Amino acid sequence: MTRSAERRAVGAMVLACLLWGGTFVAIRDSVSAIPPVMLVAFRFLVAGVVLALVLLARRKRPGRADLVGGALSGVLLAGGFTLQAEGLRWTSAGSSAFLTSAGILLTAFWAWALLRERPGARLALGLAIALAGSALVSLHSGLELGRGEGLTLAGAALFALQIVAVARFVHAADPVALVCVQSFVMAAVLLPFTGPLGGLLRALHGADLLRFAYLALAGSCVAQLLQVLAQRALSPGRIGLLSALEPVFALLVALSLGGERFVPRWWLGAGLILLAVVLVESRPEQAATAPAA
Repeated sequence: MTRSAERRAVGAMVLACLLWGGTFVAIRDSVSAIPPVMLVAFRFLVAGVVLALVLLARRKRPGRADLVGGALSGVLLAGGFTLQAEGLRWTSAGSSAFLTSAGILLTAFWAWALLRERPGARLALGLAIALAGSALVSLHSGLELGRGEGLTLAGAALFALQIVAVARFVHAADPVALVCVQSFVMAAVLLPFTGPLGGLLRALHGADLLRFAYLALAGSCVAQLLQVLAQRALSPGRIGLLSALEPVFALLVALSLGGERFVPRWWLGAGLILLAVVLVESRPEQAATAPAA
């Protein structure tokens, strides 16, 4: 893999995190009108339809890797979102954000266990620094591990496993087809738990319609596609580390567009996450994974 291809992949993942960062404010302002499970299910359903139209225009049919990889990835994402939402019934948003970020940062160790890809020392150091930064950004008080935290950790484990699942199939799959299947499977898993479609249609007008369009097209379609493209050149561990940029971008969007204010330690946490990414991506050859012994 050439260095220029790696740089393009890093750029794709950074852009994906920027788009995902914008979804936090959009979701925050949408859930008062649209139930969370309905919002997630239908945004991915719309993404699946859009990507299916792209495949139709290309006269491309999903292959075996697209179907298997997309189905596995979709089930893992659906489970992750469901457990995260359920965990928020018993834990704070700050604790949820930290535990989710921590779980995704441990993607490298899931890849070590399942794909036999051992993280390099520089990547391990970057993950530790990003974990400290995520704690500063997300935690508001002492963290006590209870039912909500346990559910959130389980959801975070599924998000990390989704990255590893994509890594398993990405080189044999068509990115658009894989994300299309992933989106339809995720919607199919969640749709039985949503209310009637009429409730969504009545809620979608004005600003809520624009927010839903952003969530479906930017967050569920473009960003997911960028992640898959990035995974063609980057290891799961580096994808997990770059994913830590998502709360940084969310902080900036919330500050500029969401009318929120943040204490100094949050900026320190964001700085640590950026430091971790620069540390790893400045010398990617020293962070590369290697087959485990």
